[in-house]
Amino acid sequence: MYDITEEEYEKIYLPVSINFNNYLKEFIIPHVVSFYIADSFYKKVLSKAPLYNHINSAIDVFNVRCDIDKLIPPIKKILRIKYNLKIVNYNPMILKKFY
Repeated sequence: MYDITEEEYEKIYLPVSINFNNYLKEFIIPHVVSFYIADSFYKKVLSKAPLYNHINSAIDVFNVRCDIDKLIPPIKKILRIKYNLKIVNYNPMILKKFY
């Protein structure tokens, strides 16, 4: 492993890391969380936990800080469009098939 200077860290590594984290939050994480929720629902293993808990469980693997309130709208949209599911209650989270 190579040592880098503080200047190299700030000019090279940090911008790439920030950009990567933003990409994860905008394009990857909402789809993964939606899949996690939908898969659990259709396999009938979805617990009665709040929506926030389900989102936190799914995003733990990414090791990225996320504003869950900003993730909820795209997750709701993906659940509706891709998985035909609608969130009817947040705490506990209750889903309903949407046709």
